[in-house]
Amino acid sequence: MLTQLAYRNQRIVYAIVAILMAFGAWSYFNLPAQEDPAITIRQAIVQTAYPGLSPERVEELVTRPLEQAIRRLPEVEEIRSSSVAGLSIIHVEVYDRFFELDQIWDDLRAEVQAAAAGLPEGTRPPQVLDNTGDVAVVTAALHSPDHTMAELGDIATYVRDQLYAVDGVKAIDVVGAQVERIYIESRNARLTQLGISPEMIARTLAGQNIIRPGGQIDLGERSVLIEPTGDFRDLDAIRNTLIDIPGTGETIALRDVADVTRDLIDPAPQTVFYQGAPAIMFAVSMQDGRNVLEFGPLIADALTEVEAALPVGFSIDIVTFQADQVEQAVYGVSFNVLQTLALVLGIVVLLLGVQTGLIVGAIIPVITLATLAVMGMFGMPLERMSLATLVIALGILVDNGIVVAEDYKRRIGEGEDRDSAMHSIGSTLALPLFVSTSVTILVFLPLMLAEHVAGEYTRSISLVMAITLSVSWLIAMMVTPLLSHRFATPPAPDAKRPLYERAFDPLIAGYELAIRWALRNRALFLGGMVACLIAAGAAIATAPQRFFPGSDRAQIITYFDLPADVTTNATRAEIEAMLPTLTRDRFDWLVDHVAYVGFGGPRFVLSLTPIDPAPNRAVLIMNVDDPANMDRAVAELRGYLDTEFGHISNRVTRMFLGPSDSSVLEVQVIGPDHDYIYATAAEIAGIISEDIPGARDIRQNWENRVARVVVDVDQARARRAGVTSADVARSMSAYFSGRLVSEHREGDDIIPIVARATESERANLDQIRTLSIFGASGAVVPLAQVADVDFVNGYSRIERENLARTVTIEARSDAMGAEDMVPLLEERLTALEAAMPPGHSIEYDGIITQSTEGRAALLANMPLSFGIIALLLVLQFNSFRRPAILIMTIPLILVGVAIGLRGFGADFGFMPILGMLSLAGIVMCNAIVLIDRIEIERSDGYTGMEPIVRAGMRRLRPILMTTITTVLGLLPLILSVDPLFFGMATVMAAGLTVGALLTLGFVPVAYSLFFRKELAETVTEAPKLIAAQ
Repeated sequence: MLTQLAYRNQRIVYAIVAILMAFGAWSYFNLPAQEDPAITIRQAIVQTAYPGLSPERVEELVTRPLEQAIRRLPEVEEIRSSSVAGLSIIHVEVYDRFFELDQIWDDLRAEVQAAAAGLPEGTRPPQVLDNTGDVAVVTAALHSPDHTMAELGDIATYVRDQLYAVDGVKAIDVVGAQVERIYIESRNARLTQLGISPEMIARTLAGQNIIRPGGQIDLGERSVLIEPTGDFRDLDAIRNTLIDIPGTGETIALRDVADVTRDLIDPAPQTVFYQGAPAIMFAVSMQDGRNVLEFGPLIADALTEVEAALPVGFSIDIVTFQADQVEQAVYGVSFNVLQTLALVLGIVVLLLGVQTGLIVGAIIPVITLATLAVMGMFGMPLERMSLATLVIALGILVDNGIVVAEDYKRRIGEGEDRDSAMHSIGSTLALPLFVSTSVTILVFLPLMLAEHVAGEYTRSISLVMAITLSVSWLIAMMVTPLLSHRFATPPAPDAKRPLYERAFDPLIAGYELAIRWALRNRALFLGGMVACLIAAGAAIATAPQRFFPGSDRAQIITYFDLPADVTTNATRAEIEAMLPTLTRDRFDWLVDHVAYVGFGGPRFVLSLTPIDPAPNRAVLIMNVDDPANMDRAVAELRGYLDTEFGHISNRVTRMFLGPSDSSVLEVQVIGPDHDYIYATAAEIAGIISEDIPGARDIRQNWENRVARVVVDVDQARARRAGVTSADVARSMSAYFSGRLVSEHREGDDIIPIVARATESERANLDQIRTLSIFGASGAVVPLAQVADVDFVNGYSRIERENLARTVTIEARSDAMGAEDMVPLLEERLTALEAAMPPGHSIEYDGIITQSTEGRAALLANMPLSFGIIALLLVLQFNSFRRPAILIMTIPLILVGVAIGLRGFGADFGFMPILGMLSLAGIVMCNAIVLIDRIEIERSDGYTGMEPIVRAGMRRLRPILMTTITTVLGLLPLILSVDPLFFGMATVMAAGLTVGALLTLGFVPVAYSLFFRKELAETVTEAPKLIAAQ
């Protein structure tokens, strides 16, 4: 029907093809481009501060109530929390099946806000951060050797405002800017001598520093505003503030009891260094739907213009530029597409001859561009995954065209007229090709429906494959017959068979001998097949496993962890001493580097989640000149840091592909007894160190225990002295940590005014006992008079997962991935768990859980997929036995998969599994055409084993041709060792080659067994070898 419709409307068909090709070419250059597929970050962060509270108290008073409130949301899958000194951080993740998150986050805010009312007094309002998925497509460093951080901050504000003028900017985060404070620093002895409490200073400053109108006087025809003064205009105004001296009726200027200075915040919570110098980082994120290849250069040009207008000494350098990575990924894969296109065209001409080869080859660019056109219609972005799928599909999409062109040529060669041949193609091939195409598409249905982040990451494979194969079927039914009708010519009656046909004669003759032997020795043949399948299963099960491969980005990320009680200033000092030694003279592969102290920096890759902020942590990102130098760079940097800075724990890592890092093993110890799970975690770390070859970077997320000062207030003594526990806590907090007492306005800037002790006193532990406590009633007593001071060890952080205390142990290995470590640990960890008290357990997390869940998500929809396939096959053949044979061919791919994994040294993971899905469809298609040919031979009158043998011999050449074109189409991905598709390509190439050969043997043997009664009814004499036929 489609073929006849196309023939009657040829001009319309050619016009549609031309329009699709033009729109496809336009889409290639105008579709949004990105490095990797977009995945939805279904995570929000709830941060709640209570300064000065210990981790145990934060867990009990803040984290738990918030967790219980968040747990009421039905969309929430997992809750992970960290309780550290003065801060609760809760990560909330929703199920992968949800994509519209705005309402969920609104519900989360409502629950958190309701729970906040029950938190203890002094808790700051919880902050819900739901923009954690924003990716900085450009990060740029502002730095200057001649200017202060305060001056850098002023310039940074100007630069940010200029960048917001660029079309397409979503947000600009200014990272590392050091805000200013006005510090009022006093000595405890001086305040005690005068009887002036910090509370009195705070009240005096707050009462004087006001901005409030005094009203308005109505003078009849005119009015006059009244403007009272009192707000602080400069530091001298603060210094000259008069403070009452209790009991004397006199006042004293603030400068006489305290030092008033203006300085950067100390300690700085977050610091950025670029090339070893302090800097401020701009993280620019892009609006959805924009093309990063266009947006990135716009930001780069804007930065160049802004830098030219800055005062002398200021410089702006781009640190990460996603457009370069996207260009490398997209255009690199595009080059593979062109290589594959040329290879497939060449092999088609070689195997089919010039005339038929050009007819089939002409549809390849048509299908490719039409696929891009459909992607453009649906707004599908160009990225590594979708373009590489085109590479894989190029070898498959010619199958339909080959079948149609070959069939047309055969028909006119047998004397059928052109119109009749074209009509026969439409009536006889449309349904079989539709079924075979549908089978290949349907095997990817589990991936389309998988409710898992790995499925979301790779979903474009199934979508692009479905589009490409659907288009190829339509083109084969509508365009290929028109081209064949116009250009194909029958061979001359006395013409010699062409070389490209005669070249297969030896193979066909050999195949005839082999298949006749297999049909005579069916038990032996099937026994050999079973043995091969068992061996293949064992080879696959023991192959190295990696859920997703490492990335080819030329960047190194190093995580530094200092002891948990280290301050930000100490961490900064260590990093600041290290950075000047990381030079190109020492590392010839180094381009530049940026360090983030106290936090993980902006998210510049979607799959890379920044670490939670902590004063003892730092992250170093180094750009490498060439991806080929990555292995050497990682080894050299590790060796240098371990040797020269061995006192700082470091983890030198490469970037990764997929939703998480497949090289990191995570083992969790869960239970209510924090002492027990902490000790068990240390024991597991030892087991990993002993049992895993090349184990390194072993750490647990509760970190080391830290010392803490416990002030035990004697309530009886405190009451007699006229002070309370609140007075003790307030006095100590203000003295050591500082207290916000007022604000200074300078233009549109607001500078907090903080009162605290002098540095010499607040950094001296001996001052604790002699610290004066000021009571609300005016009493002043030393702390030692009302409280006992002691030092205890406590936890620096308490981690929880799904409302249970959880210690997570992480480790890497130079010799294997995380999934290969599990069997080595299984026995000892099982024994350890068996001895644990009730309520405690050991579990795997991270990539181990994600891998299991990802495979389960695929398997969940396998019955639906293969059920639909079976139904289609039953409809086509009107039989149950024939579809059963087709389904039984699927395990044959295991032999080739095992050869591919072992022969090419590829890891077995999610991408090879997707390759196996594709193989299942292709192998079944080969079996479909083979069984279809057997039925044709039987209908022609051949009986016994002859229809099976003849069908196999006739289908050998087409099956081998489609196999060769598909395998050669995969060659660019294999030779380029594409980081994401290498495993999938090798599995498909080897699996398709071996699977096709096994199918040519298994299907005939299985058919002879399933239909032995029908075949035995009439047996003709076996003819001689018929390869020449």
